[in-house]
Amino acid sequence: MTAPLFPNGTFGLYHGGPSGGPSRTILSSCCANENLPQQGWCMKVTVIGAAGSVGGPAAFYIGASGLAEEIVLLDVRENVAQQHAMDMSTAFSALEVRVKAGSYEDMAGSDLIINAAGAPQGLIKDRMEMLPKNIPIIRDIARQVRHYAPNAFVITATNPVDPMNYALWKSGGFDRRQTVGYSLNDSLRFREMVAQLKGARVRDIEATVIGEHGSTQVPLFSCVKIKGQPVEFTPQEKDWVKAEIPNILRRYEELQAGRTAGWTCAMGLAALARAIRDDTGEVFPCSVVLQGEWGLSGLSMSVPVRLGRNGVKELLEWKIAPDEQAALERTAAVLWSAARRVDEELQ
Repeated sequence: MTAPLFPNGTFGLYHGGPSGGPSRTILSSCCANENLPQQGWCMKVTVIGAAGSVGGPAAFYIGASGLAEEIVLLDVRENVAQQHAMDMSTAFSALEVRVKAGSYEDMAGSDLIINAAGAPQGLIKDRMEMLPKNIPIIRDIARQVRHYAPNAFVITATNPVDPMNYALWKSGGFDRRQTVGYSLNDSLRFREMVAQLKGARVRDIEATVIGEHGSTQVPLFSCVKIKGQPVEFTPQEKDWVKAEIPNILRRYEELQAGRTAGWTCAMGLAALARAIRDDTGEVFPCSVVLQGEWGLSGLSMSVPVRLGRNGVKELLEWKIAPDEQAALERTAAVLWSAARRVDEELQ
């Protein structure tokens, strides 16, 4: 009998939804573990950009959590991808999770693709600065996915996430429920801030951010709950949270560490992977191409979605406060303009 690297149990990564009980993420152990019940099917997962500070940790955490039976690592830095594959193969040897570095051809048959590839970021003030550099990369990836793994569900974690998801969707001609942009970190940070303001435990808090994964994001104060109960915020508390949002990226950049929030992304991406593998129907904020939802079309934006085995099962529309609706319209204007720029670049 093999033991899991991470014991089976409740891990309160994200509580989604403005009503009802908390939605907890349970990270199960290895598919090959005979000592645990089989949850869902064992996926083949490909990570593009696996040598980076998001792709590498994501691949490791998905493997260590038993969410895949095969993981393919792709990166232009082939030597780093190969080193990661060698190291993870040893780490997961008792779990019977196969890991290999390869080329696009090797992603054939993938159930889930995590796209974390992008141009070197350097010091930036806003994620949108990466748009012109990353459009050509995403366009090529979309074509490769379309050719080798047309039925895979794709999560893009490349900044700027919203227009990059739009670019991948449009370049590849995918069903819009087959591709999402990763934006969960914003909600996790919002939850931390609420805990600090209210003196509550993070795991007891339901808190969601929608809109841009960037400076115009919209924290939904009206949907926050602690232990299932609605919470009131003073204007000063709301102002503090809004002022903190741009400071997060600034503090990362000031360290000049050459890394981003890779560990947080790894935990969040694994949570999404589990919802897909086990067809849980859990609700997460994800950037998705809108076609009338929230009164918007022609852009990709983070909204609450229900995830399952076939991708996005449902796009949810919540009742929000008037000031949040006004903020949503502002963030939508930014993302609509970004989508038009993508359209121009893809012509």
